[in-house]
Amino acid sequence: MTADIQEDVALQHFVEQSLEKLDQIENVLIDIEKSASPSPASVAQVYGLLVALKESASLLELNNISTVAGKIGKVLDQVYKNEIELSTDLLNIVIDSFDKLTEIISNTTLSDDFDIRIITLPLEMYAKPSASAAKESAAPEKVTEPVPDPEPESTPDPVVETPVQREESQKTEAPQAPVSSGTRLSPDAFRKKFGIKKDIDLASNANPLGVSKAVSNAIINMANNCSAFENGSTDSLKFGLAKRHDVPEECVLTAGGAVEILDLALRLSAFPGSDHVLSYEHGMPEYSSVAALCGVELLRLPRGRNFSPPLDQLVKTANENTAAVIITNPDIPSGYGLPAEELATMANLLPQRTLLVVDERSVEFSWPEDDYSMLNFLDKAPNLVILRSFSWSFGLKGVRLGYALMNAEKARMFEESRLPAPISPLNVGAGLAALNHSEFYYSTIALIIRGRERVHNGLEDLGCTVYPSQSNFIMFSSPMPAAELHAKMLKHGFKLRKLDEFGLPDLLTVSIGNNSRNRMFLAALKNIL
Repeated sequence: MTADIQEDVALQHFVEQSLEKLDQIENVLIDIEKSASPSPASVAQVYGLLVALKESASLLELNNISTVAGKIGKVLDQVYKNEIELSTDLLNIVIDSFDKLTEIISNTTLSDDFDIRIITLPLEMYAKPSASAAKESAAPEKVTEPVPDPEPESTPDPVVETPVQREESQKTEAPQAPVSSGTRLSPDAFRKKFGIKKDIDLASNANPLGVSKAVSNAIINMANNCSAFENGSTDSLKFGLAKRHDVPEECVLTAGGAVEILDLALRLSAFPGSDHVLSYEHGMPEYSSVAALCGVELLRLPRGRNFSPPLDQLVKTANENTAAVIITNPDIPSGYGLPAEELATMANLLPQRTLLVVDERSVEFSWPEDDYSMLNFLDKAPNLVILRSFSWSFGLKGVRLGYALMNAEKARMFEESRLPAPISPLNVGAGLAALNHSEFYYSTIALIIRGRERVHNGLEDLGCTVYPSQSNFIMFSSPMPAAELHAKMLKHGFKLRKLDEFGLPDLLTVSIGNNSRNRMFLAALKNIL
């Protein structure tokens, strides 16, 4: 029996045993939901069953619960790709249990003997308050008249068209102001209730799971052996990336970040003083900086509805003096996902010398990724340059490691036109460790996709205007002015991103966190609005 077959059989046993335990969890949760006052024992039983999932991992010689979550993430990935069929009910159980596992990982460290501290974690998403507690907390509600959300002239009307939307959100009604409960906690009381001592960063799009232990250990080991590094480490990273994306190694170019490759692309393709670069308004400020350093002007065209890139106008505006067209997909800061088919059509209509640079630094969070990434068109568009990053999906934002995918001839020209060894061996080693331990990656993707849906729906329930996102953040506006809401959320312990630098002062973005942080964010927003 080959190693691959052995692994498949082991994974099958793992899934079967895990799903059996998840069935037990479902039965306990049903009992909890039926009970007006769930007992501590029933709550502990749920956590005990979740921790018991770790035992299933022994079949694969897995050593920690984060790896178990990673394996469940892989199962979810197979389900989404129609490689495994599960009933809707069972799929929801798997997803919810995966969320709970990732929340456990982020809130406590499990010892090898299944640390009992895990049963002390809150279970708000399942347990209902007791009848007495509900009676004590009841207060007369003050209902305000619903008011349509103000729509600034500078921002287009969003059209809800995400694949994760609920049936009721498909209606095109204007968002309504939320109903006030009449009782609000002060910021200090809210922080105390939820145990928020340090501000929670939901502004930087950081990986909610942090960084994998495999990467941390690799960096530490390399730091202890800096004198032994060899020059071949970059080649190993190229090999790993080529295998990951199923492309020839000659099509991969690594760098200290995606912006570094954009700078190289413009220096090699643009004639300073006569050429220009095309993009669109409210886009990444760094594109303007790179273009200016290369001696060319960046022309930004108006966006379409829903912050969609104006592809038709970009094609009409492009001429023989257009060195490059830059598209961010999914978009920053809106999160809008542009289907790859539309981009491929545009690529064929651009002038022959014009580069199409597609910044896909967060495309892994799009679902399904193949519908949005230009990877499948790499051999059909000779002037296509795809920018990728390790920052978000792999949790390596502080490492500064990026790469590009392009045709082999162009990659060779880029490689020959820059200084040798542009990346630190420490960064390369971190990237290799990330590629070799994919459980963390799968955990992150599944966590973001599920969390994004819940935050999207929660924002809509609170009367916010929510823009469809295929990234790891959501752009929104609320009935309250953005600057005021930003300040109040900060007092409650949550840092959101203001979009003034993008020319969008009336909008905010929130990064998708783990399950616990997402719920606390929505609770804070509800307390304010």
